[in-house]
Amino acid sequence: MRQGVCCAICLSGLALAALPRPAWASEDAPLPMEPALRRQGWSFGLSTGLTVSSASGYPNDVAKIDVPEYEVDTGLGASLGGAIWLGGSLADWLTLAAGFQQGSLQGNGLKAAGGSLHLRIEVFPLFYRGGPWQDAGVSLFAGTGVYDVKRGDTTVAEGEATATVGLGAFFEPWRFWRFATGPDLTYVHQFSRSLSAHSLVIGWRLAFYGGP
Repeated sequence: MRQGVCCAICLSGLALAALPRPAWASEDAPLPMEPALRRQGWSFGLSTGLTVSSASGYPNDVAKIDVPEYEVDTGLGASLGGAIWLGGSLADWLTLAAGFQQGSLQGNGLKAAGGSLHLRIEVFPLFYRGGPWQDAGVSLFAGTGVYDVKRGDTTVAEGEATATVGLGAFFEPWRFWRFATGPDLTYVHQFSRSLSAHSLVIGWRLAFYGGP
């Protein structure tokens, strides 16, 4: 009895092995891929515009941090700022990149400036809806940088190795060859134990995509 069961199992295994494999089960069969419609391959971009900012903080000295007499505040100020990045589009709706952003301002007799290196994600969440939605995206980036506030030539507040986070929304409906351009709105926050800076950039962006 036991030998008969073993023989039946062996014969069943041989029969299954002899059956032709379906095309989808072939290890060598390439997976079907939808062709890119808007974005593919490596990409780079830049954005610039009016930057409305404010910064406050203390000297980068543990004895002076959080001591009111050493605190400075620029109030609101306006200038030009922007960002640049280089990366690649993994799909029509997703681009990953590394970049740099910077900004500056003047207010209350103070000059403030800073920048950061960051990793950047750009997503076109409604791409599947077609039409103009294919060119509407959101960006998210995070990194580290420096920021300082000066009165004349004296640094009165400083943030070394500040953390940076940014969130943006953009629309790039105008295209020529592989370039796409349109308005861009970005919020950036740089902060450390000794300093905090906020920026809102209202501007324009230009992006290049390697394909299609």
